[in-house]
Amino acid sequence: MQKLGRPLSKDWLSTSDAASELGISRNHLFNLKTDGTFKQGKHFRDIRRTNSMRATYKWNLPALQKILDKGPEVR
Repeated sequence: MQKLGRPLSKDWLSTSDAASELGISRNHLFNLKTDGTFKQGKHFRDIRRTNSMRATYKWNLPALQKILDKGPEVR
């Protein structure tokens, strides 16, 4: 079976791997998503299967690191 859509590069990590690489908790990662620090498409993607209720996210590690390096004063 062939997957639809474009493949993700090695820069896109699972939630657990992204949180671990950034040295933050999964909850903090989701809080930054919820408060608008991270933008869909640029910083994270929802890759859930069609008709799936639960979201599955992939995170763009270089983009996350770039925004976190700027600090809270610049968004």
